[in-house]
Formats: sequence, structure tokens, C-alpha cells
Amino acid sequence: MDATPMDPDKHNEDKNGSEDRNSHGNASLHDNPNQLESLSASADKSDHIAAPDLHEKDGAAHNVPCTILTGDSAKAVVSEGDDGSEDEDDSNTAYPHGLPLGLLTFGLCMATFTVALDNTIIATAIPKITTVFDSLGDVGWYGSSYLLTTTALQPSFGRIYTYFNVKYIYLSSLVLFELGSIICAAAKNSVMLIVGRAVAGAGASALFSGAMTIVGFTVPLIRRPMYIAAISSMFAISSVIGPLLGGALTDKASWRWCFWINLPFGAIALGAVGFFFKPPKRKESTMSTKEKILQIDLLGAILLICAIVCLLLALQWGGSTYPWSNSKVWGCLLGFGLLIIIFIVQQFRRGERATIPPRIFGQRTVLSACIYSCFLSMGLYTHIFYLPFYFQAVKGTSAEASGIRTIPYLASVIISSIIVGAGITVIGFYKPFMIAGGAIFTIGAGLIYTFKVTSSAGTWVGYQLLSGFGAGAGVQIPFIAVQVVLSKQDMPTGNAIAIFFNSLGGAVSISVAQNIFANGLKTNIPIYAPEVSAAEVISAGATHLRDVVSAAALPGVLRAYMVALQHSFVIPIVVGGFAAGSACFVEWKTVKGKQIVAAAA
Repeated sequence: MDATPMDPDKHNEDKNGSEDRNSHGNASLHDNPNQLESLSASADKSDHIAAPDLHEKDGAAHNVPCTILTGDSAKAVVSEGDDGSEDEDDSNTAYPHGLPLGLLTFGLCMATFTVALDNTIIATAIPKITTVFDSLGDVGWYGSSYLLTTTALQPSFGRIYTYFNVKYIYLSSLVLFELGSIICAAAKNSVMLIVGRAVAGAGASALFSGAMTIVGFTVPLIRRPMYIAAISSMFAISSVIGPLLGGALTDKASWRWCFWINLPFGAIALGAVGFFFKPPKRKESTMSTKEKILQIDLLGAILLICAIVCLLLALQWGGSTYPWSNSKVWGCLLGFGLLIIIFIVQQFRRGERATIPPRIFGQRTVLSACIYSCFLSMGLYTHIFYLPFYFQAVKGTSAEASGIRTIPYLASVIISSIIVGAGITVIGFYKPFMIAGGAIFTIGAGLIYTFKVTSSAGTWVGYQLLSGFGAGAGVQIPFIAVQVVLSKQDMPTGNAIAIFFNSLGGAVSISVAQNIFANGLKTNIPIYAPEVSAAEVISAGATHLRDVVSAAALPGVLRAYMVALQHSFVIPIVVGGFAAGSACFVEWKTVKGKQIVAAAA
């Protein structure tokens, strides 16, 4: 839609006239964004408030009744002008600028970098940790415990930021994340490390969404994309630096420094946000603290956490610690099923105030994009966590060297994300890239499955490049798709749901891969190295494998390790195919003509 010049006075007259005609007071929203909390509170009390959803449809603007869910949703109404474009009135808002804004942004970047780093830095340290704690069977929990709490609590923090002081919630979450890091660094056993990871994940679940909220309060709309891009780029940077830094710290100092290193980054963020972020004054809410807490859907979050814990326990135990027929395993599976049913019923009963509103999740593209994101994440995390085992156990490299050897994979993810982003901007349609990304990832995953003990450098570099390119091509598209098909009021909720399924896929895949890997070792060591005790090999861990196995038995043990890893590498092949298939159900839409806001990935 072409933008034509308009006389400022005439525009103001037209705008004032339209605001006078609006019986729901939308004009006050444009003039005073600080009324958002009272609007959100009243929306939660009455469930539905009619507000103009001014968006372009078939070239014309239409007024459509909508539901205001949260402060983020209310902000979307504020930011949308009469012509369907974003038109935020910044004239009455005093934004920070200069050095204070620069230091605040730097602090937010450091916090986001630390959260993102915790996803990848531990990957190259895990083989060493399993050796120290004699805990090869707990590998899955080192990653999934962090992702579990991050995943389950992420949707709830959107509502927490709506009803409570943004600054205090953000700083409290940062302190909780740092506390979890301290527990991990000081862990005396595997259980303590897992608990620390879960605590850190609980704090991390609020930090990225909180950073986006703070940017919304401190940066004018016209400059906001630059700051969002700077903070979001921390994920890409950490995906490359994480494995390298984790390997270097593990080899040169101790694996514990993978967690101690979070403290200085967190201290910078704590000081920057504490000193330089001044939350805007909100109109005093008529809701009591108890009423605010009731709006957060704590029951939904608890049900979700318990259900995911039951699922992960079943996947972790089944066939490895206990036989699948064991009452503990099927009891966990039964508990998962019952809790999910209760959660679904509870979400339908809460309606628009639910953690995952059924109206939004049931939209065709949103549902397909969530399935796609979940499957692609499963394949990606399996590779990230188990490729270091191939290099350290099978190839006999150090943790630092294994991190260097995974650079082709992670660098390819970043490069392909940039290329595909540019391609979507030019072409407009994202569905072809979505399908192609899943297909390329599946092919690359199939090639990684063919890794052997004697595979050359050219082989493992080339196969990682191909698989990483496919993963990078598809990893961000679900968030774009969700934004295109949903109204601005529903975009934050839709993105949160997509992020939830992305994190869920990662948490589940790590546990499934660990189960398959452990069972593979137990089964194949007696076949390829019958003179070696399988229990002794497993307890030795990946990095001390050669210390407990004789030179004569080593080839057989390495072969058993390779076969067990290949079994785990089947997961990315299967889920990659499912991802490509689910992309076929995404609607054919184009990004041209609709502005895309940053996705909280």
C-alpha cells in the first residue's frame, strides 16, 4: 500500500475525529501508553474488550473486534496507527539516550549472551563431566533440565511482566539464573548439577522476553529494530563461541568454569539494568496482588512442568535404567498422559487467559509451524549434544578440539539463516524455504549417520555443512509464519507458543538420544568387544575411554561407540522428514505488504 504525503493538521483532525468516534477510548492509548496495565487488568476481568484491530485486508482497513490478552497485546494496539502501520506517539515519552542507553543495551546483550551461551557451552564439557561424576547415564538431564524449566515457564513470564514491575522481575530472574550457575559450578555430584541447571533455566526463561520488554520502554519505535537485532544476535554469536569456549575452559582450567563464567556477565547486566533502566510510571492498578497472581495461569505452568518431567523421566529410564515394562516407566508415561489431558481441559476453560490459547494454537499455520519448529529443534539439539561424543570418544580429540570440529555445523546454521532471510525478503514467500530447509537437513542428517571411526576430515566437515545449512534455513521461519498469519494483538502469544515448542523439542530429543545411546552401548560392546565389561566402559566416560581399554580391545569398543552414536543419529533423520512434511500444511502467505516484528527466538 503506497504511502502518500498528508498535511499534518489535516491528519490530526482526521485522527481526532476517529478517536472521538471510538467508544472504547483508543485515543487515550495513543496519548498515554502508561495506561496499558489498567487496560490489561480490565481485559482479564471482563474477558473481552472490543478494540479496533486496524489492519490491512485486501487493500482496505477494517475495524474488527478483538480480545486484549496482555500488556504486550495492548502495546500492539497502541503501536498501530489509523492507516494500519505502526504509529507510536513518542512525543510525550522521555527516553534515555547517549551513554545511559548504550550501557543499558550492553547490559541486556550480556544477559542474553549468557543465557544463550548456557545452551551450547556445556556440550563440549559433558564428556568430561561424565568422567568426573561417573554419570554417563545422566547426560540427557544436563541439557534437558535447563531446557525443561526454560520451556515450561517461558509463556507464564509474559503475563508476569504485564502485571508486575518489569525491572524487579527482570533483576530477580537474573539473580535466580546466577544462583543456578553457582550451584552448577560448585556441584559435588551429578544430581546437584542437574538441580543447578534447572534453577538456572527457571531464571533464564524470563531474561530474553524481559530484554525485549525493556527495549520497548527505553527506545523510540523508529530506532527499536536496531536494538532488537543487536540483542537477538547474541544467540548466533554464542552458538559459535559456546562449544569453543566450553572446550577451552574444560581443557585449560576446569569444566566448572563453564558456569563460573556466567557471573561476570550477569554482574554487568545487573548493574546496567539496575542503574540505567527507569520503568515508566504506570497508572495504579485496582487489582490486588492475589488477583494479579491469578491472571498468570500458575496452574497451567505447574501442570506443564509436571507433565514434561514425567515424559522425560520415562524416556530417560525406559530400556536403560529400567525395562519398559517396569511400573516406574509406564507410571510416568501414564502420568504424562493424564496431566496433558488435564492441562488441555484447563486451557480451554481459561480461554483467552490461558498459557496456550486454543484459538491461536488451532490456527492452521500456527499449528504447523509449531510442529515444524519442535521437530527441527529435536534434530538440531541431537547433533549439538552428540557430535562432541563422536569427536572426543571415537576420534580421541580433546574437548577444545571437538569444539573446533563442530564449527562447520554451527557456522553453516548462521550463514544459511542470513541467506534465507534475504531470500524471503526478495521473494516474499517463506513456505518453499521452510520445506527446503527440512529436506536439506534430513539429507545432511542421513549423511552424518554414515560417519565411521575412520571418516576423513573432508567427510565430517562436508556433512556438517549440509546438515547445518538445512537447520539454519528453517530455524527462524516458524516465527515469521506465525507473525504473518496472526493479527498484531496475537503475535506475541503466537511467538511464545512457537518458542515453547522449539524448546520442548530440544528437551525431549536430548533424553531420547541419551536413552538410545546408552542402550546401544550396552548392546554392542558385548558384540564388538566381548572381552571388555560394558559397565566399565560406560563408567569411564567418553574422555577416559582409552585409559580403561587395552590397545587390542580398543578398535572393538570404538566400533561399539560408533554404532551407538549412529542409533542416536537416526533421530535427526526421522524428525527432519516430519518437519519437511509439516511445512507442507503451512498456508501460502507472503511477507510483502506486512511488517514483520522481531521474533523472540
